[in-house]
Amino acid sequence: MQSNSINRSKVVFINLTEMDEYNGLEANLKGGGGFVEQNGYGHEIFNFRHDNGKCYGYTPPYGKINLPRISKEISHDALGDYIDDVFVVFTCSRESEGRIICGFYQHARVYAEPVNDDRSTRIIEINGRSVFAEYNIICNVEYAILIDRNDRVKQLPHSARNNGVGHGQKSVWYVDEPQRQKLKNDLLDYVEILINQANSSDEYKYHLHDESRTYITSTKQIYRSQAARSECIRLKGCRCNICGFDFEKVYGELGKDYIEVHHITPVGKLSTAEGYEGTDPEMDLIPLCSNCHSMIHRRKEPYQPDEIKALLGIK
Repeated sequence: MQSNSINRSKVVFINLTEMDEYNGLEANLKGGGGFVEQNGYGHEIFNFRHDNGKCYGYTPPYGKINLPRISKEISHDALGDYIDDVFVVFTCSRESEGRIICGFYQHARVYAEPVNDDRSTRIIEINGRSVFAEYNIICNVEYAILIDRNDRVKQLPHSARNNGVGHGQKSVWYVDEPQRQKLKNDLLDYVEILINQANSSDEYKYHLHDESRTYITSTKQIYRSQAARSECIRLKGCRCNICGFDFEKVYGELGKDYIEVHHITPVGKLSTAEGYEGTDPEMDLIPLCSNCHSMIHRRKEPYQPDEIKALLGIK
């Protein structure tokens, strides 16, 4: 991402079905309303797919945006009415957690109505038929950030539980009312931290690993540092630090050098905490087998490794 600044004068929040990558069909989609649960997809499934240097986003459920609630600077082209330079914050619905920030577009063009230009990259093949996934937002890929599913922690509260300030039932939350400014700025402050850290050139500091940095692959998705992971395994060994499972002993050559690495504090919280200087591979990470790692994430607030040890009777 090339620019740290957020245009806070043109902002909109859009709620999506939760997905890992938004780069095509995924199984067991939840939180997208009746259409998604019935059909197994929503048009937002391509929101972070690279398409000739662009990401094409969709606003559920009908691809429509009330442009005057974002800005009065409305333009028109062959595709319809639009506003440029909009900061689009995507949230996703998660059971028991409500809406959480999952990604964002910076400097986006937002159309009032859905666009159907029949581009082949947006064709969904499902249940024996082809469906075109409409879009109404366009963003250059270098300004699109998708937050790793496990690191999505910042909530957009429901208005009913936040003194009337927050989202309602609709998928689009506009921030044009005075009473919404404080919450808007709080959420954008969080996003700005991610942007600034992603652009920081100080990848390493005091041998700590800054895992909030963004590395460009299929999208500018926030990835865990491979250096931190490798250092954690070097320090603690390539076996589960809860139950002792060793993949190489069980699977032979196939399991050699394989282990999962768990953040004791979720990286989304860790990297935005006051005084954060980077991930300490010894204090913040732990090697785990797949079973213990899954059990740690069996509740909203992950279990601590010692809690799982206690359940297993391990001292």
